[in-house]
Amino acid sequence: MRSDDTQLDLIRHSDAGPAEAFRKAADAARRSPFETPDRCEERARYYEEQAEKHAARAGGQA
Repeated sequence: MRSDDTQLDLIRHSDAGPAEAFRKAADAARRSPFETPDRCEERARYYEEQAEKHAARAGGQA
């Protein structure tokens, strides 16, 4: 039985990638012209919290 397609790639499946994606989402959320400034900031803070969680799991490599 082959299992080489079930093993995760350490780079592509690390928490550093999602942490960076959440940081970019926070930046985009702050610039959204479709929501109120308060709602934009609320979304950005949420994304930053998620980025910090992923960065902590990645061991600070993000």
